[in-house]
Amino acid sequence: MRKLKHSKLLLLGAVIAGTLGTTSVVTAHASLTPSTSQPNTDMVDLSSWQSNLTSSDYQTLAQAGVKAVAIKATEGTSYTSPVLSSQTSDAQGAGLSVNYYHFAHFTTVAEAQAEAQNFINAVQAVTSSKDMVMVVDFEDSAFSKLSKSTNDANLAAFDAVLNQAGYNKTDLYTMASWVGKVIDTNDSNKGWLAQWPANPSGSAYPSANAWQWASDYRFSGESQDLDVSQLNNSYYLGGSSSTTSSTTDSSSTTKANQPTTTLVKVPAPSASSYSATRSKSVRLVWRASMKRHAYHTTAGARYSKHLGIRYGYNKSLPNVTWYTNQHEKLYRKSKGDTIIYYHVNSADGKHGGWIWRGYLK
Repeated sequence: MRKLKHSKLLLLGAVIAGTLGTTSVVTAHASLTPSTSQPNTDMVDLSSWQSNLTSSDYQTLAQAGVKAVAIKATEGTSYTSPVLSSQTSDAQGAGLSVNYYHFAHFTTVAEAQAEAQNFINAVQAVTSSKDMVMVVDFEDSAFSKLSKSTNDANLAAFDAVLNQAGYNKTDLYTMASWVGKVIDTNDSNKGWLAQWPANPSGSAYPSANAWQWASDYRFSGESQDLDVSQLNNSYYLGGSSSTTSSTTDSSSTTKANQPTTTLVKVPAPSASSYSATRSKSVRLVWRASMKRHAYHTTAGARYSKHLGIRYGYNKSLPNVTWYTNQHEKLYRKSKGDTIIYYHVNSADGKHGGWIWRGYLK
């Protein structure tokens, strides 16, 4: 997704396949150009390397059938793309659904949480919307040196910070050859998988949200190669996120034109609070917004949206009033029944999570 990503993914894929002797075996070829036999170009991903694209270029993409973009917002704990706001505005102006991604380097739970907060801060600076997909770009070579269980736990911690801040549409971008070996997909992150055949056609990875099938596609009338993906469903098509002005004027600034969401820094859960077994024991049936209701509880615990991470036990916060904003139905595989969880936040925004409805009074 960043400029060096293309060679990196090819090299890593070759290493996994056992075919790489030296970097010289990776050969360049001409740009792919439109053909009726190719997969759809539903989504394009962008970073500062595409900062030369103008608003008319975005219109060209839309006219060519592009429906959505994924824009690089951040990397690590400190980098924010300098063109994040302008790319968001140009994509919106062309009527494209807008989503965002973060290039990850985290190797611990604490690092994952810090990077997630950087991601949240950057996105909240350009939009108050939360109706978009927030993607982890998972391709750093350091990840291949960690165990899959460590990577799964770190990714769950990253997503937990997003969830607590109200971002409940997440996904995992990685090379297809890493899935099940280096990192797992799940119901919360069905995957945006990269695999680039020499002569792409048809479809691939139907259980994933998207397939990135080329890194060197050139649209008619354009002079730059772009990454293109075929969408397998409508998951990436909800993010029409309106921008929030980053310029202020002391005579006209009001609360109405500021991001409406309080930044939430989630206390770091211990590594033992993540349970792959618990997460895999349920399957999402549906998730939706709900009206604001006030509850109290001292029973049970607060979890991430797919129960993978336990944020804390409710008995430790006996005097907190919890306010609802979402609910979800989960299918319990072992019992063959369903159960309802409510997403709640404390009034000060410092605590939140998913609580079983039966514990709320």
